[in-house]
Amino acid sequence: MNDTDKDLRDIRERVSEFLTPLYARKIIDKVAFENLENCVRCFARKIKGSELVPRSVLNEIKVTIGVLRAEAHCLGAEASITIDMANRLEMILDLILRGESPDDRIPGVPRII
Repeated sequence: MNDTDKDLRDIRERVSEFLTPLYARKIIDKVAFENLENCVRCFARKIKGSELVPRSVLNEIKVTIGVLRAEAHCLGAEASITIDMANRLEMILDLILRGESPDDRIPGVPRII
C-alpha cells in the first residue's frame, strides 16, 4: 500500500466517522470533524507543490463539502456550524488545488507571493 492509498483510506475513515452520526441522528460531532480536518490538512502538507494529486482524494473532500451544505437546512440553529465546517474544508481544498498547504496561510500575517 503506497502513501496515497493510506491517505485516501484515512480520509475516508474520518469522513465516515463524521458523516454517519450526521446522517443517522442529525448530530454534529465536532471532535470527528476536527479529526477529519486535521487529516485533510496533513494530506495537504504532504502533497504541497505536487503536480499530481489523486482525484479520489479530491472527490472525497468535495463530496463531504457538498453533504455538509446539503444537511445544513435540516439542522436548524446548527446550520451555521455545518456551513462553517464546509467552508473550512473548502479552503483546504482550494489550497491543495493551488499547490499550497494551510501552513502557508497564517491569520493576521500578510502573504508575500
